[in-house]
Amino acid sequence: MAKGGQEQKQSTSTLPAWQEQAYQQGMNMAGDVSQIGYVPYYGPEVAAFSPLQEASFANTDQMAGAFGMQGTGGQQYMPQAETFAGGVQGYSSAPTYQHAVDTLAAERPAQADYLASFGIDPVTGEVGSRTFRNQPFRLEMQPKPSSGGK
Repeated sequence: MAKGGQEQKQSTSTLPAWQEQAYQQGMNMAGDVSQIGYVPYYGPEVAAFSPLQEASFANTDQMAGAFGMQGTGGQQYMPQAETFAGGVQGYSSAPTYQHAVDTLAAERPAQADYLASFGIDPVTGEVGSRTFRNQPFRLEMQPKPSSGGK
């Protein structure tokens, strides 16, 4: 007995060798780049007030005092701004971040070591044990079996 007359065809397609190689190289590069890890920014993230802005604050305080209102009395509500390369003044979260990293390393050294094993040591350049580069699934070009001239 026949099965209703429908025939199923299966087709396959393969990538050209140059495209497969480019794909594998791109995937390997992406894996390597992913191992860089977090790169903190150590420069200023917020600009400090300029001398003209600070003078304006002082003038506002003086004006408030002239009308019997209480000003800030010159009190600063922001910490002292840091001076960075090129004379730029501002505020950075880098000291707070570094303190958090140091505290993690001091309080939970095994967890800090585990997290570090996924990246590259920023000082020595040593590759962590759990990086993409050290995994068995890294893509490599495999020679295709020849068709034997058929």
